[in-house]
Amino acid sequence: MNDEPIIPDPPHPGYAAASRRGTPFATADGRALFLRPIRPDDVDALRRGFARLTPEQVRLRVFHRMNDLSPEVAERLCNVDQAVGAAFVATDADGEIRGEARMYVEPAAERAEFALVVDPALVGIGVGHALMLRLLAEARRRGLSELWGSVLTENATMLDFASRLGAEREAIPAEPDLVRVRFDLRDGRRED
Repeated sequence: MNDEPIIPDPPHPGYAAASRRGTPFATADGRALFLRPIRPDDVDALRRGFARLTPEQVRLRVFHRMNDLSPEVAERLCNVDQAVGAAFVATDADGEIRGEARMYVEPAAERAEFALVVDPALVGIGVGHALMLRLLAEARRRGLSELWGSVLTENATMLDFASRLGAEREAIPAEPDLVRVRFDLRDGRRED
């Protein structure tokens, strides 16, 4: 799977719309989605996307229960400080967010922590894969040596997903319910 599908050249009549929507990609079941950086005007779409998550998805993502995403938190998540982070979304043709991946950079350590979540209706068809490939490419572009995330040991879906992309697992001392998955970005492997 190519993480950077081709956007039409500027003379193409649909170029401006394609650029605003993002890079098009197709899911395994043929749905047309777009991959792009999150934008400040995504606050409402991010909140609607969060509302579509199951309570279990929320718990597995943030390690506790949350009923909603407040406007303040959504605004903060949509206004990424590019010096210390990046966030990408997969959207449908209506601009609805169907998946999100982000990283928080630890500049002194040349590594970043990542997080990923996908709309429950689109799990298992390549949305998370496309988002992670984009995040890994961004981490490499920044010259980072590692991308890592903490995952609950019960989250077999995420642990298997990360392993298929080449992540290694590590125990977290004093945190028996968590596992660290880490992508070594120095080894030259391509995750696809």
